[in-house]
Amino acid sequence: MVEHAETKRSPLSKTTKPVVFLMASGGIDSSVAAKLLINAGYYVRMFYIKGWAPEGLECLEPAEKEMAAEVARCLGVDFVPINTWSEHFYDAVFSPMLNGYLGGITPNPDTLCNREIKFRLFADFAFSHGADFIASGHYIRKAERPTRLLVARDPEKDQSYFLYDIGYGVLERSLFPMGEYVKKNDTIRMAREFGFPERILTKRPTVDICFLLKKKSEEGDDPARITMEELLLREGGKRGIVFTPGPIIHVRTGKVVGEHNGVMLYAATIGQRKGIGVHGGKTPMYVAGKDIPTNRLFVSDEQSKSSEVIIHNLNWISGGTPKLPARLSAKIRTPQKLQACLVEETGRDELRVRFDLPQNSVAPGQACVLYDGEVVLGGGIIAASA
Repeated sequence: MVEHAETKRSPLSKTTKPVVFLMASGGIDSSVAAKLLINAGYYVRMFYIKGWAPEGLECLEPAEKEMAAEVARCLGVDFVPINTWSEHFYDAVFSPMLNGYLGGITPNPDTLCNREIKFRLFADFAFSHGADFIASGHYIRKAERPTRLLVARDPEKDQSYFLYDIGYGVLERSLFPMGEYVKKNDTIRMAREFGFPERILTKRPTVDICFLLKKKSEEGDDPARITMEELLLREGGKRGIVFTPGPIIHVRTGKVVGEHNGVMLYAATIGQRKGIGVHGGKTPMYVAGKDIPTNRLFVSDEQSKSSEVIIHNLNWISGGTPKLPARLSAKIRTPQKLQACLVEETGRDELRVRFDLPQNSVAPGQACVLYDGEVVLGGGIIAASA
C-alpha cells in the first residue's frame, strides 16, 4: 500500500491532460522537471520514494521529503510519499550490492535502484494507478519513432550510464525533461525564475543509496557518511562472516608492503588510492587486484590498464540486439568520455569489448555501457578484463 498525502486536487478521471507521476527527490533537478512538465501541459503528481536503511542508520528523509513536499506546494500539485517499499529496496538493491562486495566485485547499486525500484516497481505502480507516463529529473534525452535513449546535452551531467538497464517498454512511457538543459547555466536560472526556495537550489545532489549515511547524533549534528568498510563490517558480521587481516602485495616486486584489515579486501575497488594501508613511501599505490580465497590484496604504483573486457547480463534498451561485430563507443564508469571500441559476440551470451585505447582501473561488477553515436544501445556487467 502507498500512503497518500491529503490533496485538494481533482480526481484523475476528471482531467483531460496526460497524467505524469514524477519521482521527486527534493532537489533542483526533479523540481525543475516538474515545472517544465506542467508548463508543457501535463497533469503532474509528485512522489517521494523512501528507501531502506539498516538499523541504527537513516536516509536523508525526512529532510528530503519535506523539500519535495515544499516544491509540490509551490507548484500546486499533489505530493504523495511512498513509505512502504523498504523491503523491496532491501531485496532488489541492498542485498545484491552486499552480495557483490562479499563476492569480491564492485557492484553498481545506482543502476540496480533505477532498474528495480524507479523504473520497474514505481512504473508498475504508476501505470496501474492512472498514469500515462512516469518522469524523473535525470539528465538524459529520449527520441521518438522509434523510441531511443540519448545522451544528455550536458556531458558533465549525462546520466545514461545509470539508465542503460531499464526496460524498453518503460522507456517508451518515460519522460526526461532535463536532458536538453545544462545544469550550471539553465537549471539554476530556471529554478530561480520558478520561485523555488533557495534551499532547493543549494541542496546537495541526491544520494541514491541513502543508507550510506549515518544516523544523526542525539545532538542533532548533520549525518556523516558511513564508509563501505563500516557497512560491510556491520552487515557481514550479521551473516557470520569473519574478516581476517591479510597481506598487501606489490604486483611487480611480489613484496608484502602492508596489511589490510580484512574487510577492506572486500570494500576496495580496482584503482582505489585512499585508505589502502601501505607502509611508508611517497609513491601513491593503487589497488590492482584482490584474491578473496587467499585473502590477499594486490597494489601497484601505476593504475592497471585493460584493452578489453568481457561483459554479461546484457540489456538492450534500444529495443533489440545490434548487428555485431560493430564499431561502437563505450563507458566503463561515469563520468567518462565515450571510448571507441569494437564489440563482438563470444557465443556464450557475452560480449567482448575491445578498446582502441587501454582503459585505467577496470573493476569487475561495474557496468560497461555501449553507444552508437549519441544513442544508448544497452550494455552489461563487466565479468573480466585483459
